[in-house]
Amino acid sequence: MMKLSFRRLALVALSATLLAACAATDDEATATSTDALDQAHRWKVLNVDYQVQSTSYWCGPASTRIAISARKAAPSQGQLANELPTTRNGTDTIDQVTRVLNAHLGPGKYATKLMPNDPPTPAQKMALWNDIVVSIDQGYAVVANIVAPPHNHPPGYPNRTIYHYVALIGYNPDTWEIYVADPANFGGYRQYWLKFDQVATLIPPKGYSSLPGGTTCPNGSGSTVGAIDIKYRAMGGCNSVLGIPLTGERGSPDGVGRYNVFERGSIYWTPELGAHAVIGRIRDAWKDEGWEIGRLGYPTSDEYAVPGGRRSDFENGWITWDAASNTTSVTMRDP
Repeated sequence: MMKLSFRRLALVALSATLLAACAATDDEATATSTDALDQAHRWKVLNVDYQVQSTSYWCGPASTRIAISARKAAPSQGQLANELPTTRNGTDTIDQVTRVLNAHLGPGKYATKLMPNDPPTPAQKMALWNDIVVSIDQGYAVVANIVAPPHNHPPGYPNRTIYHYVALIGYNPDTWEIYVADPANFGGYRQYWLKFDQVATLIPPKGYSSLPGGTTCPNGSGSTVGAIDIKYRAMGGCNSVLGIPLTGERGSPDGVGRYNVFERGSIYWTPELGAHAVIGRIRDAWKDEGWEIGRLGYPTSDEYAVPGGRRSDFENGWITWDAASNTTSVTMRDP
């Protein structure tokens, strides 16, 4: 027992010197995800092939392996360490994890979500919860890159800042808790429930890899989900003409539609008309007309080119922008 303790202390000391050091390790061990479940009423936990990370710096490969194992037989930690790649300095970014997950589970299956604000905004927290629930409901684990300072530790962590990767494999909507598969095995805590609010504070300023159920952007104060997110991604996402999202998804005043505000425009959605972007001077003119509750109603098209300028169509008319004069005009449909 004393020999094992010295080995553990040596590995902790080594990992403390690494840029992205994960954790001290115990002898490699495996378990299923149901080995240590709390009693909960409506929890959902994925069945995964859990392993303790094989080295102090393989938390990235180990967490990636856990996520893959929710879908199929997973390769070894060593293979994944080569694919990421992971060095003695750890796995640099969550983008590497996303790329390897997609290589094993299908192109575009996973997307990187960044949480640059510390503490996270309410919109970023809600996007995280939605991404975890949507991913797990569809049978996919979430991999999170976390930073755990001494005042904000999961159970068993040593008294220092830990740069780490974990797999999020379950959730409980009754208690707002997340089930964590933690390859570090600090203090013997391999899998445990953690309050969602704490999970949300551990990820900034890093990010996580989940199904592409929403979009957050660096320096953005909002996020997109659902049909608006699909439209936003189709337009180029964070690098699109719209710019970064400034709000989360909101309900329109008439109770019919939903919308997001971006740096240079908005996307509006209704069940009947779908999602359409309104941009720039045309958006300014629509605002002057009273938005969706004005006489024009909701947008029915994206902005498109016409001779001499651009145009957007609405339920009851259209707005045209003239490039030569940089002015807009409103045309109503015949009653």
